[in-house]
Amino acid sequence: MASFSPPPSSSPSLHLLIPKPEPPEPISDLSQNPYVNQNPDPGHLLATNGCSTSSDEINDPIIAEYLRLTQLYSSIVIPDKKDQKALALVADDQSEPRKKKARGDGLVRVNNLSPADHLYHRFVIRQARITYESLRCFFVQESMTNPNLVSKKPSVIKPRNRADLKASVKMRTSGLYVQKDPDLRVVGPVPGVNIGDVFFYRAELMVLGVHNQIQGGIGFVPAKMVPEGEPIATSIVASGGYQDDLELGDDIIMYTGSGGRVRNQPHVSSDQSLERGNLALERSMNYGVEIRVVRGVILQKYPLNRIYVYDGLYRVVECRRNRGKSGCHVYLFKLLRIKGQEKSGTLSIRLAGEIKAKLAEKIIPAGYICSDISGGIEAVPIPFFNDVDQEEDPLGFEYVKSPDYPLPPVKKALKACRCEKECKTNCQCMGRNNSEPAYDSTGILLRGRPIVYECGDTCSCPANCPNRVTQRGMKLQLEVFRSKDNIWGVRSLDVIQAGSFICEFSGDVVLKEEVDAVVEQDQNQLLIDPLSFLERWRQWGNVSEVFPDAGPTKDPPLQHKPIYLLDVSRRRNVACYISHSSSPNVFVQYILHGHDDAKYPRMMIFAMENIPPLRELSLDYGGMG
Repeated sequence: MASFSPPPSSSPSLHLLIPKPEPPEPISDLSQNPYVNQNPDPGHLLATNGCSTSSDEINDPIIAEYLRLTQLYSSIVIPDKKDQKALALVADDQSEPRKKKARGDGLVRVNNLSPADHLYHRFVIRQARITYESLRCFFVQESMTNPNLVSKKPSVIKPRNRADLKASVKMRTSGLYVQKDPDLRVVGPVPGVNIGDVFFYRAELMVLGVHNQIQGGIGFVPAKMVPEGEPIATSIVASGGYQDDLELGDDIIMYTGSGGRVRNQPHVSSDQSLERGNLALERSMNYGVEIRVVRGVILQKYPLNRIYVYDGLYRVVECRRNRGKSGCHVYLFKLLRIKGQEKSGTLSIRLAGEIKAKLAEKIIPAGYICSDISGGIEAVPIPFFNDVDQEEDPLGFEYVKSPDYPLPPVKKALKACRCEKECKTNCQCMGRNNSEPAYDSTGILLRGRPIVYECGDTCSCPANCPNRVTQRGMKLQLEVFRSKDNIWGVRSLDVIQAGSFICEFSGDVVLKEEVDAVVEQDQNQLLIDPLSFLERWRQWGNVSEVFPDAGPTKDPPLQHKPIYLLDVSRRRNVACYISHSSSPNVFVQYILHGHDDAKYPRMMIFAMENIPPLRELSLDYGGMG
């Protein structure tokens, strides 16, 4: 079984947000304390977050106070493991009883990450996200096959039966949250979570430690965990839930405090008070603590009609109590985005939307060479972008939507289903998928398999049958682009949900027994071997870490291996421009429909994770990479 291999990593240094309690015998001279940074840098916390501070900002009273506090808070570091062990031995020798855990011991900030540390934490986050999505799909499949869980009204799903919430709870009870210690709260950036990362469910934000409230918009550390006895806000989800919310561009947010309204109603019906999350945001402004901001973006075609985008770190610079639009008093918080960060994810989504709108109106945006390299063959146009050089390689090939596979020498008798509407688990086609649905109602692949069997041409079910996902062709708008490294790549102008079908690998089919003759005729042949791809499909839907008996897959192994190669020397499609990576975000899944001959499976590409617009797709080509 193929698996990710995390790079070696040195242990990152953790800096406490709030100083540790003083030792039993206070040290008046800080220079005598081996765990105090003797040369604290006033801009330390800003610098470690990839931000810069101008002289004008330092002259600002609010920012000056922020820098003073960060100088204090970053001056105390956790001792290394060797010193911690020595201190523990000394503590064990004391006759006095142990004291209760002091306030603030669970507040940490991760600083000074090396490139290897960044890669390692990204690996940890990606693995947690795959596990979450696999569990969510497991519970979706369970709800589709278990009569006791099938809702009489599919549009109404009770919270306790929601797969996204059940997956989060199962990860928490199984100790699979990224932050395993319930008393640990990360302030500032969460290592491994990148600006622009997209989420389809708020429960996943809790799994990763980005936001600690399943419904509340303000994530905060309770007063009991802070030395001063005051709550500290660490994150917000700005989704426009209040009518007084206002976004003034990507860098300024006017955020309405919590409370005073009926659930799921935007208007406030009673005055808000300065408590809980509101008090925490006000205290974060006072202490200069930066806030992780997750924005909710309305996109109708996705499961909950909304996605969530991590937009980076902001600073609360103003808090005031006003009479809101409803006539009740509300708390308004002004947040400014900290400078020096990557562009926000919502900006990328908006930019991609503008590009799509122009292309739909037959307007070629700047940098685009062609509006559709498929020449209308694909249902969705595939533009070609190159602002690096004059190379136009994608235009020099004949575009082919799908390979033409030879008919098997002896066509096997295929038992077609006779479903009048959509296929159910007792369908003959689904029976070949271990009597399990291969996809959910939105077309998400529920688990990877050696081969997924879809309904074929002779089946009675309609074209919109849930078991015909890949036959309906591309739905996402992809584009081929030239990178700054002069390498071809593919990215999407749409948000891609994990498990979504993206496209098919296409070219001219060459039987392996004919390869030598073909290569002899042309030494420049570009051949793709289906067996060269690492079996990343084994990771998709694998819940064995939580349910050991489930295993990666219950499907029987392939009786026959593919006996063909794809020649993409003269004819190809968009998939051939997807770049290689040992940590890919898409994978190849074999699909069969219309026949049962496993020697000729189609190579379909699915998303391994949620992929935001304009982020490059990557595939593990194995020995070909």
